[in-house]
Amino acid sequence: MSSEKQKRSDFFSEMRGCTLTMKNGWMRQAVKTDFRGGKDAPYLPNEKSPIVMILHGGGETNLCNLHHRKLAEEMASHLFKTQGWVTAIEPVAAVTDAISMGHSYENDPRIGAMGLSLFSREIFASSIVQQVEINRVDAVIIITGCDKTVAGGMLAASWLKDLPLVLVHGGTIRTGCSLAGKSIQIETAVEAAGRLAAGEITKDEYEDIILNALPSPGGCGVMATSNTLAVLASTLGISVFSSASTPAMDSNHVDVFAPKIEETRQAAEALVRMWNEHQTVGDIVDERSFSNVATMLHAIGGSTNAVIHLPAIAEGFGVPFGLEEIRAKSDTPVLLNLLPAGKFVMVDLYEKAGGLPPLTRYMIEQGLLDPEAKTITGKTIGADVTDAPFPEFQDPETDVIRSVESPLKAKSSLVIVKGDHSNETTASIATRGCVFKVNAQQRILEGPARVFDIENDAVKEVLSGGINDGDIIVLRYQGVSVGCPELLRLTAALTGMGNDSRIAVVTDGRLSGVSRGTLVVHVEPEAWKGGPIALINEGDTVRLDGDTEELFVRVRADEMAQRKSAWKRPELTLPRGTMRIASQIVRPLEEGALWWPRD
Repeated sequence: MSSEKQKRSDFFSEMRGCTLTMKNGWMRQAVKTDFRGGKDAPYLPNEKSPIVMILHGGGETNLCNLHHRKLAEEMASHLFKTQGWVTAIEPVAAVTDAISMGHSYENDPRIGAMGLSLFSREIFASSIVQQVEINRVDAVIIITGCDKTVAGGMLAASWLKDLPLVLVHGGTIRTGCSLAGKSIQIETAVEAAGRLAAGEITKDEYEDIILNALPSPGGCGVMATSNTLAVLASTLGISVFSSASTPAMDSNHVDVFAPKIEETRQAAEALVRMWNEHQTVGDIVDERSFSNVATMLHAIGGSTNAVIHLPAIAEGFGVPFGLEEIRAKSDTPVLLNLLPAGKFVMVDLYEKAGGLPPLTRYMIEQGLLDPEAKTITGKTIGADVTDAPFPEFQDPETDVIRSVESPLKAKSSLVIVKGDHSNETTASIATRGCVFKVNAQQRILEGPARVFDIENDAVKEVLSGGINDGDIIVLRYQGVSVGCPELLRLTAALTGMGNDSRIAVVTDGRLSGVSRGTLVVHVEPEAWKGGPIALINEGDTVRLDGDTEELFVRVRADEMAQRKSAWKRPELTLPRGTMRIASQIVRPLEEGALWWPRD
């Protein structure tokens, strides 16, 4: 991919005429910018250099990604000053789940903004591929931030695996501070409504939390989907390794953090190395990479959403990987003491424990990760972290990184349930599978079903005190065919009222990585397709068992058959556009919710 080998962008020179003029036109304008050569810089066309594109989740409405343009400019400047490469910077429309969830307070999430969340992954990834292909780009950098941009960036990388490509994460948000001087963050904010309803905080305290919990740009500070996938992208070897744990902004909440700026230079240099050595991102990723990712997902106490995204990304890379491979690593102990399962936030991992590299080095030395997996540095993951400081274990209660002898949890809280265990007296609810996020204190729960078809109805019942200890909330018709919104408001209400360990949620939809409690998600077949979850009645006895990995309802087989014959799908008209298109073609969650049939 050096000057000795034909580049994709040679297309412009070969075609001559308008296309070459357009190329030189944008390159001339790009050179004459302050962050590259400056307004007086001469334009010296270099036909031997590659066309590079930096793509980011842009826009001024997206707090998570608000600083990404600055990061892109730093990379473009570095490439121009050190290599003479002129780089195109392109913003890509990105959904912010925090805003999308706000819409669902008054509307049915399935037909509102939150219904666009999961499907925005495909739109983000497809938009990247579209720009790269239309402009015959030779090498790519993708900046990731809010969770679907990390998933979409990783997915785009798998689709563009024949190119040199580097990811860099925009970084995590710092904690906010209440007017009373208390540290607050996204977890505090999402649970505030439940705490208000329970009388634990006043209306003024509630408003204080909502106003001050998110003080500056950056992804959610807890081990939610954004941070989970950022760590997994680094573990996969395709992202600047440290960027998964470095804060986005300085402690003044105004300036981009200097180490984050340094990571943009590392991204640029990694791309140059890949270009010069004719290496593509597909040359890096293999089965060892995904085996490490499965282990890391459990070790960090990661989001259930990763179980959706990883099979889709693996399919793009051509690596056989799915729920069974994730399940095979579920005995991994949880080693990060981060919210929502632990006590700390991602900034604490960086400031108190040195970030992701020390954790990774420790896991390698414990035999949990394969050190020979490749990375974008040109070295192995083991070589990348060989100089990282070793974690210092002092007190499990205050250690951000825990030892295997004193883990946060002895085994992963993510349980992959597969298989039909129905008999004459009980019916499996998820005959094609589901995912448990099991509370450490409550791995087994049996109780009466409280059945809802709309999240808002369930939230109102919780906040009014109508759900009792031991109840199993069954929230259905939330699956991938009808938008599959994240149901954070329901779990946040339960947690805020102190009920998350005594009341379970079973749903065919998704939950945010911020959610905690005894949770069952991704139930397949989904209710919209007539799965068993659609046949549960109010008051039926539901049992979930995280030890035996079973989920069933105590209803006889003949009774379930009668209910099936009488079942009718509810009326629901999805809005035109993404949601209506996706509902007709999307594959099940266990297959990654991709938009085309399996090859």
